[in-house]
Amino acid sequence: MKPKILVQYRSHWSLRNVLQTGLLFSVPIFLSAASATAADLVLTNDGQPRAQIVISETPARSTRLAAWELQTYVAKISGVKLPIVTQPSGEKLVKLFVGRSEHTDRLKIDAGGLKHGAYRVVSGDDWLAFIGDDTDFTPIEPWARHNGEIVNGKAQAEWDKLTGAQWGVPGILMYKQRGTFPGDIGLPTEQAAGKKVPLQLWCYDERGSFNAVCGWLQRLGVRWYLPGELGEIVPTFKTIRQPPIDEIVRPDFPLRRFNFRFATVSHDTAMWSMRLGTRDPFEIQDAHGLDNMTNRAEVFAAHPDWFALYGGKRRYDPKLNNQLCYSNEELFQETVRYVRAQFDHYKLDTVSIMPPDGYTAICQCKLCEGKDSAERDQRGLLSDYVWGFVNRVAKEVGKTHPDRKVLNCAYGVYTLPPLKIAKLEPNVVVSIVGGRVPRNNKPEQQEELRKLRESWVAKTDNPLINFENYPFTDRGWYLPAFTPHSMGSSINALKGISQGEDIWLTIQHDFDKNGIGLNHFLVYFNARMYCGGKEQDVDALFREYCRLFYGPAEHEMRAFFEYGEANWQEMEKDKSKVDHVLELFAAAKANVDSGSVYGRRLALIDEFLKGLRSKSTQLAKKRGPVPQLRLVGEATSKIVIDGKLDDDAWVNCPVASTVRLRELQTGRQPTFGTTVKSAWIGNNAYFAIRCDEHPGEKLNITATKKDDSAMWYGDVVEVLLETESRSYYQLAINPAGAVADLDRSAARNAWFGWDAQAEVATHIADDHWNVELRIPVTQDENDPLNRVIGRKPDKSLPWHINVCRQRIREKDAEYSAFSPTGAEDFHHLLKFAHFYDGNSHQFDAAEADADFLEATRLAADLGRTGKRAEALAAFTAAASGPISDLQKSAALEQAAYYARYVLKHDVAAELAARIPLDAVKKTVLMHNLLDQSKPAQLIEQFAVEDIAGWPFWKAEDGYFARGRAYALTNAGKEAEADLLRALEWTSDTRVRDSIRQTLGSNRESNLKDDTAALAAYREIIDNVKQLGSADQFYAVQGIARIQTRRGKFDEALTVLRKVEIDKLSGYWRGSMLLAVGDTLRAAGRKDDAATIYKSVIADETTDLRLRKIAEESLAQLRE
Repeated sequence: MKPKILVQYRSHWSLRNVLQTGLLFSVPIFLSAASATAADLVLTNDGQPRAQIVISETPARSTRLAAWELQTYVAKISGVKLPIVTQPSGEKLVKLFVGRSEHTDRLKIDAGGLKHGAYRVVSGDDWLAFIGDDTDFTPIEPWARHNGEIVNGKAQAEWDKLTGAQWGVPGILMYKQRGTFPGDIGLPTEQAAGKKVPLQLWCYDERGSFNAVCGWLQRLGVRWYLPGELGEIVPTFKTIRQPPIDEIVRPDFPLRRFNFRFATVSHDTAMWSMRLGTRDPFEIQDAHGLDNMTNRAEVFAAHPDWFALYGGKRRYDPKLNNQLCYSNEELFQETVRYVRAQFDHYKLDTVSIMPPDGYTAICQCKLCEGKDSAERDQRGLLSDYVWGFVNRVAKEVGKTHPDRKVLNCAYGVYTLPPLKIAKLEPNVVVSIVGGRVPRNNKPEQQEELRKLRESWVAKTDNPLINFENYPFTDRGWYLPAFTPHSMGSSINALKGISQGEDIWLTIQHDFDKNGIGLNHFLVYFNARMYCGGKEQDVDALFREYCRLFYGPAEHEMRAFFEYGEANWQEMEKDKSKVDHVLELFAAAKANVDSGSVYGRRLALIDEFLKGLRSKSTQLAKKRGPVPQLRLVGEATSKIVIDGKLDDDAWVNCPVASTVRLRELQTGRQPTFGTTVKSAWIGNNAYFAIRCDEHPGEKLNITATKKDDSAMWYGDVVEVLLETESRSYYQLAINPAGAVADLDRSAARNAWFGWDAQAEVATHIADDHWNVELRIPVTQDENDPLNRVIGRKPDKSLPWHINVCRQRIREKDAEYSAFSPTGAEDFHHLLKFAHFYDGNSHQFDAAEADADFLEATRLAADLGRTGKRAEALAAFTAAASGPISDLQKSAALEQAAYYARYVLKHDVAAELAARIPLDAVKKTVLMHNLLDQSKPAQLIEQFAVEDIAGWPFWKAEDGYFARGRAYALTNAGKEAEADLLRALEWTSDTRVRDSIRQTLGSNRESNLKDDTAALAAYREIIDNVKQLGSADQFYAVQGIARIQTRRGKFDEALTVLRKVEIDKLSGYWRGSMLLAVGDTLRAAGRKDDAATIYKSVIADETTDLRLRKIAEESLAQLRE
């Protein structure tokens, strides 16, 4: 039977109503007896059944689903539940054939030519058929049926055995694509009451007949705007008539993939995705295929040279994205094998050979040298390199599999087409990541994307795929990027040049609850545009959505969406636009009853807009309390940029212009400190940065060229500058002097297009490295691609700045900043410090954010003022909430310190057990034992602990604690070894003094080596202008003690006089006087000694224990 296109609308709905829906489809539906003809099929009549649903004796899974869908919605529309049968009854009922069966075969109606979810709706004298391809997906072994078969390695072992290789299992998580549905779905009515086996549906199942039913229901007026009944629009009428029809509907794209996984989303969400006509073909792989092939420790162990070389090291970490060397011939040959194996075994049509995610820098081996395109836009930096590899693989596999294809995404640093390849091999499929980006809806933005698509069309004869990452609401997206018109026009622009789309957005188990206010909008309009040809009218769909979904608030919601569509890109900074769009939404809310269906739908948008309301509050706030970096006039002498930092401007740099960095998330002193000095001369800002280092350790240098993103694999300092004119600039410098300069006020793909024209020099020493930096500043805004734009900052118009450092090592890293952000990255503008020239000034500031840094600051203040029990409670409270493991560990560590202080050792033990980071937990356990005078137990428990394997930022604490325990148990040699190691792993002067004091004591008491002890003590006080710390006082006493034993009494008294005892009070005054008295007594000056002892006894402010010692010493003098 040849399809016949009919366009007829005869119903109680007016033609105007139909046109308002924007759904001028070619299936005629009779909705009432009015204007009926004898040829019409009557499915229900005044609430009575006049039809039955007929399926095969052995229906495909999706055929059952289609029959159930038809039965369900006919009942919702008319109140009539039609029976499902496999054999039509003899009654005069219309037969609704769903899917292929012996009955459709007799009618010669089949799914031939109906590919990719296409369908046919056709009628006869007493029947109506809904038919399409309903092929059940059958997985090919091996495949993991659940996570347990991944964890226990079963699927991997089978794949390894099959291939003789060590590649990852393709589609290892595909079990998540299989959902379990009620077992009575689509069963014949007489079977539905019995015991039912759950129906398991795959995302990969073809659903042609189901699409036919859904298409037909949409023409009746059914809509599915979001998952569940709240998202449904279902018309009601008692009689359903169908005039003669024969129509075929073909979607515009065969690939209509969203990242819905039936096993992880709700039943409502899974059904919603299918009702919108999505299609996820198993035979077409998506992104990052080479990550799946290579991301195994076994692969790295056997083939380290497959992996990219950065900073002289081949890098692999199973928790990270591991980049590859595309010049390696063995990797090329293995990739060819890998692709062919998937073609042959899994019968795939298209295999992904896209690089792992996060790829920003070319491998630095000799084979790859010079293969990047440094002269190109950052998006084309590695295009020839990556696409050259892809093209080689395609050419080779094409020799054996000419009908199959390989896929790579145009993404990141290989977004632009290669210049050295005129035309890609005929078996290469290009998937552009962000080929539409409908949220970038300004005309110039969409024009740039059109040019990108066109440039790729010229490179390949295959239809493109478009891959979109829509805003991820689970990652904090809050802006009202409701952009239906650019969504529609950009999809229409793909028609004829694309085979479809792969869309990723936040889809989790609670998709129908969290973020649904935005996400339903993105999915619905995207999916509905996949049919209807190039003229599909998104505006009609949008207007219908506003009318049907929001009812009384139709016009207000249209105004809300349209204003948001036009202005959302400015709402990150423009409070007036944020407030206006929120006012428009408030007007819509005021127009509906909150308990009505319309009010409940608006509540979903309302929930999503919470983030925007917070942004409005934030935009109204002043910057919170942040540090200051203050310039004190202009430097009066020349600064030579040579990295040595020996110019007078640096040697005599004012204290106000000198700052130190703190650990980024916790605010503690970093293991290796960083000092920053600043100056200004003419139109230039100067910075001198000294980075302390582990003595003798090779620095981690991973780049030597400008703007090479590989530098972020290694050691880097960054200067982030927000001037009064631009927000903001980023300059990154590594120890080799390589610079990356970015203008983050520009579009993301243009960040690297800016040149600071900075003068930079670095210097590397044994225990530190320096950066010296001159940044030219101009007020001329006519050349935004060169130099920092701004005026010299002052109190009226300060700049905002952060200076940051990352120290990356093979197993761990430490991040620090002048103004810690309390987050895992540097880029938090409101945390930037004030930077200005002038007198000391207190800037107006908002109240501090109630974040981790503020909570721990307040807790520390309690401890400093003697409120230790309150500090314990405050640090314990700070360890809760959405914080990182590092922050939680730091807070619990401090809480345990105060628990020990108030003698709550059981609480300290409980707190230690809660610490997530193992090295921190073990350190706290050590301190707990030391505080309870259990050094022997500490040694028993931690003697064999491999502290060298700890994160470097915790090694000092571990070595120091164990070293103290060894010293207390008279194990002098072991103590010496641990204490020396502890010294290596800190540059904090105060901590180093404490370690040296313990070293001196151990050498003096346990090793009986006064010379070495004297050296340790002297290191504490040498080059110190004014002594004042406890460790310095202990060192002075230690030196005096040793010199006294040696009979060098004058030297002993001289060193004691370095302490201004008369200015001391309390414990240290008494302790230092006793040391003087003991030295005088040993020198035979008994009268002088007696005078000192009497002064201690007479001083009532002195500790009673010291006064008692003085009395005993005086008594001994008189004997």
